[in-house]
Amino acid sequence: MNFAPVSLFVYNRLNYLEQTIDALLKNNESGQTDLLIFSDGPKKEASDAERKAIDDVRGYITKIEGFKSVSIIKNENNKGLANSIVEGVSYTIEKFGVTIVLEDDLVVAPFFLKYMNEALHLYQNEDKVISIHAYNYPVKNAEKLPETFFL
Repeated sequence: MNFAPVSLFVYNRLNYLEQTIDALLKNNESGQTDLLIFSDGPKKEASDAERKAIDDVRGYITKIEGFKSVSIIKNENNKGLANSIVEGVSYTIEKFGVTIVLEDDLVVAPFFLKYMNEALHLYQNEDKVISIHAYNYPVKNAEKLPETFFL
């Protein structure tokens, strides 16, 4: 099975990002997964402390290992989260045809990559499925929902 690349969007939260990377590396599939990191640039009015936080994140991401490959795409200016995600996902889809999207504050389970890749493979030719999610918005009586379901 081909493994979908992960598009990871980062900004200035090193402590959260470290947790996200640690969690991803606990997945057996991480060594077979391409990681594309999209690092947004500072806002025009960013303080020195905010710029340092972005620099700290950028220093950390250059040292990440344990994935099939790590590609870093740095924006010199701030695009904002929405624009960064649209551009980054479009880039990754154009290059790979598929992606798993994460932000820098998500801590995934040890079977996250397995689940996502199996689901993407299972539904790749199903026109009624537009995406696979690993998060469900809070709903009433969530305990009555099956482990997986269509929304």
